Order: sequence, then structure tokens, then C-alpha cells
Amino acid sequence: MKKLMLVLVLLLGVSTAAVAQDVSNVDVFAGYSFIRCANNGDIKCNLDGWNVAFDFNLSNKWAITADIGGHYDFVYRDDYEQSRMKYHNYLIGPKYTFGDNEIVRPYIHALYGFNHVTPLPDFAKKVNFVQAYGGGVDVRVNDKIWVRPAQFEWLAIRNHDTVTGSHIRFSAGVILKIGQK
Repeated sequence: MKKLMLVLVLLLGVSTAAVAQDVSNVDVFAGYSFIRCANNGDIKCNLDGWNVAFDFNLSNKWAITADIGGHYDFVYRDDYEQSRMKYHNYLIGPKYTFGDNEIVRPYIHALYGFNHVTPLPDFAKKVNFVQAYGGGVDVRVNDKIWVRPAQFEWLAIRNHDTVTGSHIRFSAGVILKIGQK
């Protein structure tokens, strides 16, 4: 009976250690990002930029994501007027990862925060509330490096309780896993 208890304790300890090794403390994502925006139909833009996100892992499935992105290009109003635009998002929210697959990990997230838009020279600076709903997939390269081939989000931009814009954001890049739980 003592041998059986010892074997059960060892198996439980090994399986717990194996699960703990699969979860990093923080996942750092960095990559390319693209936003297709439209503001009430009169402003259209294609913004290229960057996206950085920090996933603070609570478990193998749940994380808190802090996301920062910058996008830049010319904005066209009614197809004739253009202005240089700087568009920065600062978002945070929960992330849920599906399944226990150690090669491919699909996820969804809901991020909330604000953006800072600086279109120059003929528009004023604006700060708006942003809601970002979306998800993507991460693919394992090795224990510390993963690739994010696709992340898609719908961004709802709000200013004074009204939706002022609806944008689509695509991101792709590399993830570095730091630390172990």
C-alpha cells in the first residue's frame, strides 16, 4: 500500500510539473499590423504599422493582454483631400486560448482602452474609447518562440457614447515566451 501511495504521489507531482512547464509567465508579441478604417463613410484609410502585446498568463487558458499599436499613412476624405495620420491604440483585456494542443493554439480576446489619432494638418487631435473584439492563432516553433500568422479584430471607436468608426485590424508576428509558472 505504501508503494502504491508513493507511485501515485510521484505521478501526481510529475504531471503537475509537466502542466506547469507549459505555461510561461509572459508572452511578448511583436509584429506587423494593418488597419482598414472608415469613419461614417466619408474617411477611408489603409494604415500600416506595428503591434506589440504582452500576455500575462493566469493559467494555460486565461491571460490578461496589454496591447499597444501604431499605424501611419495618408487619410483620404471624399477621395480628394488627404492628410497624414498617426493612429495609436492602448488596450487591455482578457484573452482565452482554446484546447490543449501544443502546436497550434487558437484564441479570442476582448480588449478595451483608447486611441490617440493625430491627423495633420487639417484635422484636430482626438482621443477616443476603443473596443477590440477578435482572435487569432499561434503556432509553435520551439519552447520559447511561437509565430502568430493571423490575428483579426473588429475595432469599435466611440466618442461621447456614439460609435464614430468601425475598423478591421490584422496583425502577424513573433511571440517570445518568458519565464515559467
